[in-house]
Amino acid sequence: MNMSNRNNISVQQLENDKKQLLEYIFEMNSQALKYSKYSIINDSNFLSLNVEELIQFLKKSSPQQPTHPPTQHPPLPSIPNKSITPPYPSPPNSTSPISTNNHIVSPTTSINNNSNSNSNNSNNSLYNDNNKQHLIKSPQSAHSSNSSTISNSSLNNNNNGNNNNINNSSNDQIKRLLPDNYGILSKDQFHFASYETYLLICHFGRSNDLIDLEKEETFRIQNEISKVKHDGFIKALSPPTTSPNNSNNNNNNNNKPPFSSITYRLWLLKNFNFNLFDTQESLLIWLKRQLYIVLASFSNLIRYNDPYDEKDNSTINQLKLLCYNLEISFQQDPPPQSNQDTIYLTPFNNLDYFIGNLIIKSPTINNDSPPQQQSSSNSSSSSSSSSNQQPIQGTKYVNKIIPYQFPLNTNLFEDLLFYSLFEFDDDSGSIRFIGDEHFRVATNLKPFSVALKITPTMEMICQLNCFLLAYHTEPNERHLKRLQLSLNAIQNLIEHSLSLVQDPNTSAGPLLKATLKNIAQWLVKFLSDVHSYRGTTPTKDIHLCCSIYVQSREMWNYLSTASSSSRNSTIQLKTSESSFISFITSSVSKHYQRISEQYKPLTLENFSEFVETLIPEIKLNLDVYTNGFKEFNSKAKTLALTEVVNLYSADLKSVFADVYFLSPMLIQSVQSASNFQIMLEKLDLISKDSLPPVKTYVSSVIGTWCQNQEKDFSKWFENIFKLDKFTPLDKDVKHSSSVVDMFTMFYQTISTLAKMKGSLSDNFPAFILTLSALFNANCLLTYNTQIEQMTMCNQSKQTTLYPTSLNEKIQNKGKIRKSISTSSNQISSQLQSSLTMSKAIPDPNQTVIQTKLQTMTLQKLCICVNNLDYILLNINTYINENSFNNETLRGKLKELFSSTQITIADTLKSLVDFIGTRVVFYDCKQSIIEPMYVAPLNPKDRISDILESLSPHLKTIYNSTQSLERGNDILASVSRSFLQAMEFTLLYGGPTRYFQPKDAELIEYDLELAKDFFLDRDDNGVATAVSDELFESYVGNLRKIVQLLMDLSSDILIEQYDSNNKGKSQFSKEIILCVLVHRNDKPSRSFIKKKLNDPHYLSIKKNSKINFLT
Repeated sequence: MNMSNRNNISVQQLENDKKQLLEYIFEMNSQALKYSKYSIINDSNFLSLNVEELIQFLKKSSPQQPTHPPTQHPPLPSIPNKSITPPYPSPPNSTSPISTNNHIVSPTTSINNNSNSNSNNSNNSLYNDNNKQHLIKSPQSAHSSNSSTISNSSLNNNNNGNNNNINNSSNDQIKRLLPDNYGILSKDQFHFASYETYLLICHFGRSNDLIDLEKEETFRIQNEISKVKHDGFIKALSPPTTSPNNSNNNNNNNNKPPFSSITYRLWLLKNFNFNLFDTQESLLIWLKRQLYIVLASFSNLIRYNDPYDEKDNSTINQLKLLCYNLEISFQQDPPPQSNQDTIYLTPFNNLDYFIGNLIIKSPTINNDSPPQQQSSSNSSSSSSSSSNQQPIQGTKYVNKIIPYQFPLNTNLFEDLLFYSLFEFDDDSGSIRFIGDEHFRVATNLKPFSVALKITPTMEMICQLNCFLLAYHTEPNERHLKRLQLSLNAIQNLIEHSLSLVQDPNTSAGPLLKATLKNIAQWLVKFLSDVHSYRGTTPTKDIHLCCSIYVQSREMWNYLSTASSSSRNSTIQLKTSESSFISFITSSVSKHYQRISEQYKPLTLENFSEFVETLIPEIKLNLDVYTNGFKEFNSKAKTLALTEVVNLYSADLKSVFADVYFLSPMLIQSVQSASNFQIMLEKLDLISKDSLPPVKTYVSSVIGTWCQNQEKDFSKWFENIFKLDKFTPLDKDVKHSSSVVDMFTMFYQTISTLAKMKGSLSDNFPAFILTLSALFNANCLLTYNTQIEQMTMCNQSKQTTLYPTSLNEKIQNKGKIRKSISTSSNQISSQLQSSLTMSKAIPDPNQTVIQTKLQTMTLQKLCICVNNLDYILLNINTYINENSFNNETLRGKLKELFSSTQITIADTLKSLVDFIGTRVVFYDCKQSIIEPMYVAPLNPKDRISDILESLSPHLKTIYNSTQSLERGNDILASVSRSFLQAMEFTLLYGGPTRYFQPKDAELIEYDLELAKDFFLDRDDNGVATAVSDELFESYVGNLRKIVQLLMDLSSDILIEQYDSNNKGKSQFSKEIILCVLVHRNDKPSRSFIKKKLNDPHYLSIKKNSKINFLT
């Protein structure tokens, strides 16, 4: 006993402690528990409280955490909440996807029950883990005066656009207690609700003698309602005749609202027999369907000023919470067993009173007059003002029909209207139109539309929505044309009977604007991504959609601006081409992104495959999809292709970025890019400047590789040229190693590229040209420049080889003799006086020139000639053998190397000329220049020995040149230089040389002797070396001087000099002076003495530069 007593005391103590702790918890969390079932906890049920559930509830109700974890829920309910005049949707930006208004859902579109996570079991499963909450008390007892004030005030303030009397924190708390998107019905459940509404109006709302069971059966089949479900609906919707727990049931039946009133559904929820349902699950399915329709209708009533308003509304949230409380009462353990069970009756009464207050304060229902109410005791009706109106239950509002509120009424009507217009073919899966081609509503739906306050104008608009839904379900040109015809009919109605649309007593205007907005939103989405089209005639359908878009847009603008007094006005379609730019670009952009997405990230490995996929898609887009826009934007194809090019160019850049080597994958990618470029050029829709910058990116890649080749070419060339000794390779090959090595290197590079010819295809010639250009610039032209610098053939011969004039006045005979006896060393000193005048300060340039002349032998010069000849020969060989039978490439290679060939040929000419000048004026200076025609002249032989002094040099030339022809060219240069040497001694040889008129004959003989030497005639007298014509072209001017001047007396020469001012002489004064200065007679000396300061004499005097006539 003692032990038992102690145990009892311990238990009692624990219960007391628990009670104290709970009281403290309730006090600290009073706000969180204010609207919950825990607000009615008292001392008697404290001990039975489930503490674990309480803690979980407090955690969920905490402001820091939402009551329900965020989950994905189905689309919003079929009760649209949007602005009554929402802004007309505009086309999207091409770079942004179109965002659709998911709040606008047609009654026959896919709608899911928020408590049903499994769409395949939407008619069975009604539980959701988020809904397993304990019964939550409504904000306040709806039948208290205080509650009435709150509810009425809330409604009034809502009608005025304010919710200031509802505490924001309380509203937020209510939203946290509600599941996300509460009140949503699935597509199937909404269809059942629509059919139930039809039964209430057309079956129960008529007397038995007016019910046509045959037509009703046809209608049932048409709406795809099974016989079992139909009978179940009839049974569940019938007014209860017996109730085991309600003795006043008959009285309640007498006081039921009209069947066409939304309050009848509320009344059913109050009085229905739980025993009608075989399972609680099927009961909950039916209950939710009725409850959500009631919720939707009265939510629209609360938003009567703007039923499409999407803003949060505290009154609607309170209504949802009351509905939610009723719904989750079945989660109690045990659940309610009848409609009289307190667990069910309490939340229902709260909802009933709340709706009753909404009805009382609704100006749309009462028209500012208090409604007539009938009490439960059948007392007489009485009228009172709004301020004195007592709180009543919505189920007691039985004297007047509370209609299904807009837009719920149109949604219910559209749902059944669709089944009267179309039927599904189970075999083909298509939708077949069975409605009236003149857009007349079926007769069996007329009573239904009248009861729902659907006017004929609204019926037309509802049909428009049905045609839109039919096209969504089955993209078909027939559905689209029917939609357009329906829109045309409505447009005609607007233009001729605008008052029917703008009638404030109907919802036709808001419904039409909402429908036009819905159509526009769909069209904006569709036209912004036309490649998502699933039909068979895309071009036609896109064209029709553009036409419908323009028409609906202009109808919207017309409705927004026109008044009911506007009669006989026509809607003008003024939408400009610019309105479709964003559609075209957005559609192309999305299609391109879908194609490229499977290849991302794009690399050299998959770029070719991507381009091969893209090319036919572009052609298909232009020929089929974009073609549908052409009537509404004349530049549709150009816009579409430009968008593709912009996106493609960005990808092209990313693919070819940071590629530094030539590989088969790169070559294949380049070829694909080239094919894409060729396709764009053939389309000829955009300018060449707007084409993808393939050349830029590919040139960058090839350029990078070529830069490496360029560096290699330069490096190889430096080594090759540096190692060359400029000696013949052998006795038969007279060129040196550098040119052979240079071309071998280049041919190896070309050979490597040629192995990839198959991958490069049409782009191969471009690579050949690229490498050829690099070789041309970095090797051939550089080689030519090096030869010019090494041989000095590009420098002025007057600076390097030619002597200056030695002319000065002859003094007298004594000095003449002295000058004649001057030693050859003194003569040589005179010839080089221009180089040795100032020995104290030597010219650095002349020193360098002399050094080069000493090191550059005659053989090396000839080898340089051979090397340049080898380059010219191999350029032609390369063009012929590496054109790969491509005439276009051959032509481009010829064009590329033509300037180089000209440059090298010019260098060859200069080098050959330089060799001839060098042999005469440098190598043979002592044997030719110094002794020639020094006074006195030998009457027998003057130049035979001089000519023979050339023979060793000429032998070296012929032995060192690759061909006889090239040797003859150099010999011709030597002959020209020899004649220049003769001209020098005759006209600029100085005082050691003087001539008499009789000497002209001797000199003319010497010219013929030199001609024979250089022509080297055979036994038949035919020149085998220098040609007769060429020699004569060289000697012509010198021969004239000898024949026409030197044989004249000094007096005659002086006379010619003076007559030269009158243009009578063919020789210049300088030439005449040159002849006179070499005369030793008195007239010439006197004349020269007078001309010492004459400019003409100064130009020929000693140390002046010589301009040879030869």
